[in-house]
Amino acid sequence: MATKSNIYKSYSMEYGTFVGLTWGGVFLTYTEGISYNNGLLMLLCFMLCGVAMVLPFGLGWRLNRKMSLAGERLSYFQGLFFAFSMFMYACLLDGLIVFSYFQFLDDGLLMEQLNAILMQPEMVKTYEQMGMGEQHVQMQQILTEADGLSAWEKTLLIFNNNFFFSIILSLFVAWVASWRREKLKN
Repeated sequence: MATKSNIYKSYSMEYGTFVGLTWGGVFLTYTEGISYNNGLLMLLCFMLCGVAMVLPFGLGWRLNRKMSLAGERLSYFQGLFFAFSMFMYACLLDGLIVFSYFQFLDDGLLMEQLNAILMQPEMVKTYEQMGMGEQHVQMQQILTEADGLSAWEKTLLIFNNNFFFSIILSLFVAWVASWRREKLKN
């Protein structure tokens, strides 16, 4: 039996907040790890990437369990609505974190450090040995163009990327949230 209530809609905002904070943590640990050459922050970034991949499925499973305990279940389309809403809240929260970083904290440090990494003699030599000298020049041009973008434009690029992946992930999280299971007892 599919649910007649819309209780799952309130969970999408709550769970989207958790997912958005996780995505924001991934972004901040990555940018700060690159900006300051901090290996521990990069390690934390990789760990948070794992959490960010598993968390939406775990939250979908948790909602499925809550609904099952209440004697109801979500249809696939309700699960899809829940997952899409959850990811949109996550995109908005992550976009706010990304914008705040580029507007108030960065001051061009990230692009400067990425350019310094790309211009290291060992990196240039490696690209030339692989026959990718032209691609190395293109990456330099891309970084120069990205450095000229405003904080808002950089945020929109990352938001669009998150939005695209959210649409794809919503299809799978909806399946987990609407999984048919036996009625659970407390």
